[in-house]
Amino acid sequence: MSRRTAAAEWLAQSHDNPEQAHTEWAQRGIAVLPTGGVFGAVRLPEALVQAAVESTDNDHVGYVLGEQLDGPVLHDGRGRNYYALLRPEDRLAWGTTAPGVEYLPSRTHLGVPAPGLCQYTAATPIYWAVPVIRPSYCDLAALAMLVRVGAARLAQARLPAAFVGRPGMPPLTAEQATDEPQ
Repeated sequence: MSRRTAAAEWLAQSHDNPEQAHTEWAQRGIAVLPTGGVFGAVRLPEALVQAAVESTDNDHVGYVLGEQLDGPVLHDGRGRNYYALLRPEDRLAWGTTAPGVEYLPSRTHLGVPAPGLCQYTAATPIYWAVPVIRPSYCDLAALAMLVRVGAARLAQARLPAAFVGRPGMPPLTAEQATDEPQ
């Protein structure tokens, strides 16, 4: 049994009828799987993730997420969200709030790409940004840090230039420093 097959078998076990998941992957490349049994998932807005990793390049974002989270992450390019897979018992227990970040309640149905579907196309807008190659989960502490960093960078980007760099405010970026009136 290949590692990819092991991942597919693991994910399919979340479906009431695992064979149905395999059929959906074969026919459409996506299976609708419920959260809470085999895995949990947290929705992360694309803008927050891109701010956290400082890139909009899908390949680079996937690489950084793989390095930081050490677990499978899927990307819905249509809905502009990432979904990090967690242990079913993991919860958002950190003090960070960020718009759009949500732990999906148990039995929420999520479109999950076939293992091995790792590239965005018009026909396959949901794909693995960080491939699932074996049963595994994202690191919860690393995910919390990613959310904090992304939320802070988005908040900083929304600050008026007059407040940036003042005591108690974030330092000026090189770009902001050149735009600042003298």
